[in-house]
Amino acid sequence: MFRWFVRAAVAVLAMGAVQSSAQEQTPLSAESFTREPAIWSATLSPDGRSVAAIQRSSQGDVLTIIDWRTRTAQITQLARTDRNLRLDWVAWKNDNRVVFSLTQEPVIRNQRIITEGSTRVYAANRDGSNATLMEAGGARHASAYAPIFVIDLLRNVPDEILLGSYSANGFAVYRANIGTGRVTSLVDFGEYNTAAMYVDSNGYPVMRVDYLTDNSGLRIYRRSPRQRDWTLAHEIRRSSASQNRFFEPLGSGPGPGQVYVAARSEGEEFQSIYLYDTATGNLGNPVFRHEGADVAVVWFDRNDHSVVVGCGEMQRWDCRAMTPDRQSLLDALRRHLPADVDIALQDVTADENFWLVSAHGPRSPASYYVYDRQNDAISFLASTQPQITAQNLAPMRIVDYARRDGTRLWGYLTEPTTPGPHPLVVFPHGGPESRDSYSYDFFVQYLAWRGYAVFQPNFRGSEGSGRSFATAGYRQWGRRMQDDISDGVQNLIANGVVDRDRICIVGASYGGYAALAGVTLTPDLYRCAISIAGVSDLVEMLNHERSEEGRGSAAYSYWLQVIGDPSANRDELIAVSPARHAADVRVPVLLIHGEDDSIVPLEQSEIMRDALNRAGRNTQLIEIEDEGHIWGAWSREHRQRLLEETDRFLAQHLAR
Repeated sequence: MFRWFVRAAVAVLAMGAVQSSAQEQTPLSAESFTREPAIWSATLSPDGRSVAAIQRSSQGDVLTIIDWRTRTAQITQLARTDRNLRLDWVAWKNDNRVVFSLTQEPVIRNQRIITEGSTRVYAANRDGSNATLMEAGGARHASAYAPIFVIDLLRNVPDEILLGSYSANGFAVYRANIGTGRVTSLVDFGEYNTAAMYVDSNGYPVMRVDYLTDNSGLRIYRRSPRQRDWTLAHEIRRSSASQNRFFEPLGSGPGPGQVYVAARSEGEEFQSIYLYDTATGNLGNPVFRHEGADVAVVWFDRNDHSVVVGCGEMQRWDCRAMTPDRQSLLDALRRHLPADVDIALQDVTADENFWLVSAHGPRSPASYYVYDRQNDAISFLASTQPQITAQNLAPMRIVDYARRDGTRLWGYLTEPTTPGPHPLVVFPHGGPESRDSYSYDFFVQYLAWRGYAVFQPNFRGSEGSGRSFATAGYRQWGRRMQDDISDGVQNLIANGVVDRDRICIVGASYGGYAALAGVTLTPDLYRCAISIAGVSDLVEMLNHERSEEGRGSAAYSYWLQVIGDPSANRDELIAVSPARHAADVRVPVLLIHGEDDSIVPLEQSEIMRDALNRAGRNTQLIEIEDEGHIWGAWSREHRQRLLEETDRFLAQHLAR
């Protein structure tokens, strides 16, 4: 089924596959903001001479080997789009050989699967020759379409990698030779519901993650090296994971039987990084923690498995190195790059002379650079969105404000570069136990490009600011959480930042609920609202969740805690359900919803549309065919339509 995977005719491109940092720019449009990344999975060769990456071409995904000094690139593999193939990632095994993942997408016609999809792993020489399929057990697969994936590259083993696949006996872990592709040994078996295995520094599986049979959570097992029997370490259910313990395996520790985990112990406000002992189950003391935020990012030395840098995400990333030498590296990178970007370490050579980093910020879609530490010089490699430059994008700033009870809150404000005050789009995030970040957002930047200021409030109930802050939003839908949004808007008005007569509230998922609540509970504050896959009736939404998941399910229990009980708290829920107050709406409302949304059903937007129609209010429902809940995962065409419909609606209702 992978017969259409083709080694490309070797082509050496001068400035073709590698972007110029000063490319000619074509005029922007909605399409410009919805393109897929032009490059991803960049990784530095062990000797630091080359970068392997996957790039997008008119024919499909190409694997390129880039000489970053001469800015030339060699295309070595092509996965043709017209054959439903895509390249997922690439990694160096050694200076001459790379490992990469290839997926064949399923072919679906008239809602019928014509051809199953699957994923395979290949190894190839840096020039594209000797491309070898990793067999991972051959006929012992559970089916011909069972995916194969890499568990560990086994950096200390010259010619082997560790693979995982679903076999007739359950989840199987194999060692395979990168030259021949053949299995050299069967390492271990899991269960049919095993989702992942984690190995220690010797490549031995010491931690296993299984889905619960009712898909309500995870079981995490541990064992000491060379033991066969597993011991249950944690059971994490959806109903309790968010407010109590948090435990996520990250990767190999420096010694046998050690795995790094991100965890939040009972009673702790923030999650930290621990070195977990799989033999004893001892979490020990944190190896990295941030006093004011969850640890959002951590980088490990791939040679000795030590922690290099950890970052807590507050209003921006706050990154700290574990040694003075590596802190000097971070400081040097900050000197070379703009002040409004945050830096992520991607790869490093064994001698630490060459570092591959990515930089991202509100006006900078992620871009790759190579840093030569010995010469203190940095070289631009490529941008994930080369059609957009900082000159096209609007700056973001952090706005602090006090809500009505004196609580200090903050949010992000993105303002067009033209003179203000500007019309304002209030853009609360989904979740609600999620957060916005100081980074590039295609939706925010498109609106700013069209002349709107965009406010993203960090209301109570958001994650990242501690458990107390998150749980302060429990059962506060339409109440404190909505007040936090309204108070942020009033602060901007009071400071003359925005045009008070031209404010619209727009959001997706929980943000869609907040948009509808905004125009029903505070009808004088907004000129219009757009709800994308939003909840409109809390009682009906909870009834749907109970019907789909079961009264005793962990998912339903979680929403009872977060929203309320439709039996015991029915009146309180009706009081903050926008569809029950449609007659209070005084402004136009646009509803957008994916037809295949399995999280917030389309019915929620239909309920709101019907209620607004009965009340004689101005509304429209746009149904997006074949799309689900996560709008960022919609097709490029549908993301573009989302931007254009939003712009059309705002232009109509926020005009002077």
